Amino acid sequence: MSSSSLAWQEVATTQEQRPTLPRSGHCAARLPPSHSSDVIIFGGYTEDDQKKREACNDAWTFSLESKSWTTVQYSGDLIPRVRLASQCVVVDNKLWVIGGWDPGHKQDGGDILSDVWTLDLNTYAWTEIKLQGESLEAISRFQAVAVGQKIFIHTHRSLQDILILDTATSPPTLTKQPVTGSNTPSSRGLHSLTAIGNKLWLYGGAPKSGSMLGDLWALDLSTLEWREIRDGEKPHVRCSQAAAAVGDELVMFGGAYYRDDGPGLAPLGDLWTFDTNDSERGWKELQTAAQPTPRNAGIMVAVDGVLVLQGGWLAFQETYDDTWILDYDST
Repeated sequence: MSSSSLAWQEVATTQEQRPTLPRSGHCAARLPPSHSSDVIIFGGYTEDDQKKREACNDAWTFSLESKSWTTVQYSGDLIPRVRLASQCVVVDNKLWVIGGWDPGHKQDGGDILSDVWTLDLNTYAWTEIKLQGESLEAISRFQAVAVGQKIFIHTHRSLQDILILDTATSPPTLTKQPVTGSNTPSSRGLHSLTAIGNKLWLYGGAPKSGSMLGDLWALDLSTLEWREIRDGEKPHVRCSQAAAAVGDELVMFGGAYYRDDGPGLAPLGDLWTFDTNDSERGWKELQTAAQPTPRNAGIMVAVDGVLVLQGGWLAFQETYDDTWILDYDST
């Protein structure tokens, strides 16, 4: 693949084709191939024309064919509470939404959530899921990925173990499985976790205190052993980046890091790829003919080699409602 042939294309450029308000901190997943749309987003922080930000609990679907977003009309009266910094994945024909943060309205810090919900993608009816096994502690700014019918959850508490939610049991079962090996990722949030082959690939994030992180780890799902990848060129440290898998390649866009010239976050608009079959090659920065504005807390989903990027924000200045696609050929 030649990076010189890559070009982001902005789509859904009219208000009728976009979600109602700009948003960041939402979650996203690819819809099943049998669905009429390709990507679904849920929740996040919306921002109106007066710069007022509110957490939400709406969902929107995106079609690559029409290059537009459509609001999801829920059926029934049961709906999860508003949230951001949660995670959602699709298993079979259901969207699973896990945890997150409801910031509230009284500047009291709001609530970190520990609930689990499913949205039936045929009827758009919500169901709150009661788990057996481990209790899910309140979590936000974590990561979750689906592999088959299991959901792997990595939080700031995941130092010597990882949470596994088995959706195939009735009721679904949450277990805390010890990881093996003498070295594991340090405590962090706002990182990325991407499933490729039989491994989960973790990059970067922000610890509760201290410097931003820029390390890459692979968790072998057959042994649950973490291995840090140290070879080759590395991207700048960052958190809240958007990441997706295209074939055997991990692709990452944007994020933010602590400014060198004062307090606050500096946004990133770079695009990187990592070939998981050739770790010695290391990361490679890709140049594109056009690119979205630098940002963090947006979403990116891969659909048959096409990357769909939506939303995000320039910290405490602007929230975005744009949508970009990139035809990424990994062959």
